[in-house]
Amino acid sequence: MSAGEPVWCRPCQSLLRARLVELDDLAAKVGAALDERRPGPGEKVSGSRTRPSPSAAVDDLDELLHTLLGWEDAYREARGLPPRPRRGRYAPTLAGTVAWLAHHLDGILSFDGAADFGREVLDLHRRLRSRTRTAPPRRAAVPCPQCDLMTLAHGADADEVRCAACDWTAPAPAQPTRRRVS
Repeated sequence: MSAGEPVWCRPCQSLLRARLVELDDLAAKVGAALDERRPGPGEKVSGSRTRPSPSAAVDDLDELLHTLLGWEDAYREARGLPPRPRRGRYAPTLAGTVAWLAHHLDGILSFDGAADFGREVLDLHRRLRSRTRTAPPRRAAVPCPQCDLMTLAHGADADEVRCAACDWTAPAPAQPTRRRVS
């Protein structure tokens, strides 16, 4: 691969684009689910002076925003673009940075941090999506082609199969439609 070439193949680039733009909606769903819960007391840690995090979901949302803003800043700096504008609170800031990153995605996928960017987008998407799922992951009845262990699984609404042992992933096969026999 020469400098300036994307490190992701065309199908993976399409997947990354889709996952990136879905992050905004997933964050809204996770946030809405948090709003439905009653706030409870935080866990106390002996000797701790800072307040504990209210939940792992809030931590994921914070990390999502921090990570995407960091990638926007890194790409802007690498390309000599002006600094990121102030966008306001969480939702408008996230929507703005997702839109900006999606608009510049072709360039981002060919700059030095492209591999890490893609992995982080996919990881954040997977974590947020798992917080919005209701069905538990289903185990596949075949071994993983990478490690040969029986650890492949996908959720009822998942569009990829993932190995729990080696983290291999592939698009989930289409589910056959069942015909009713009378």
